[in-house]
Amino acid sequence: MKEMKDNKKEVKDPKMAPASKKNKNLIDLETIEFHIRESYKAARTNIVYSIIKKGCKKISFTSVSKSEGKTITSVNIAIALAKQVNTKVLIIDCDLRRPQVHNLLSIEPAPGVTNFLNGECDKEAIIKPTKVENLFAVPCGAIPPNPSELLESSDMHDFIKNAEKEYDFIIFDTPPVGVVVDALPIVKQTDGVVLIVKHNHTTYPGLKRIVETLSRNNAKILGIVVNGVDTLKTGKGGKLFGGYGYGYGHEGTGKVLYRQRCKILC
Repeated sequence: MKEMKDNKKEVKDPKMAPASKKNKNLIDLETIEFHIRESYKAARTNIVYSIIKKGCKKISFTSVSKSEGKTITSVNIAIALAKQVNTKVLIIDCDLRRPQVHNLLSIEPAPGVTNFLNGECDKEAIIKPTKVENLFAVPCGAIPPNPSELLESSDMHDFIKNAEKEYDFIIFDTPPVGVVVDALPIVKQTDGVVLIVKHNHTTYPGLKRIVETLSRNNAKILGIVVNGVDTLKTGKGGKLFGGYGYGYGHEGTGKVLYRQRCKILC
């Protein structure tokens, strides 16, 4: 477990180094296009009203595979939530194989959740303030050899339970369910899961597969967010992907399944 205990070595790893510049795609920047900012706000509103409960709302984000915009979407939703009045938000990087939350928010990558779960530090050391008011983040920390075991541990469960007492929303950036099963222990503890798909990238069979996987694990699917849509090239299907309806994909038996279970959030 040398790699879990040598925090300095992990920070020097290029994959783990904090970002030197603020990401140009974060919605708290004034330079971001208006319609993009409004799309995230619309998704925020739909997510909030999809969870009817008092107290802390816990939301996980996952996807079919990598490079579909999962992390940038979860971070931007967290920012949009934090910009509401008197709303305290925590985002936790649970993608322990390919962590990116620290890069997007320009925070130190360690100590993080893996260091805490490995007994190297207390929880106060891993919860970091960000440049966005009322938004706090827990980075991954050192890359572990056993991500699934850490995420389903009793210590992780207790950490989430304690965090619920301090935050209005907890956002979990989890690994792609279509690639690894690491996300499932976290998804089971949340109030709902948002699926991230990328236009002209995510496959219909892939999306169908993760919907079935999540359903078997009793996950509440709040809906899907579609990335990579060129709003200037919308045809018949453009309005659907732009958020004017329900459903996903092509004609066939699967269309009814997604119309029932997956609402387009933005």
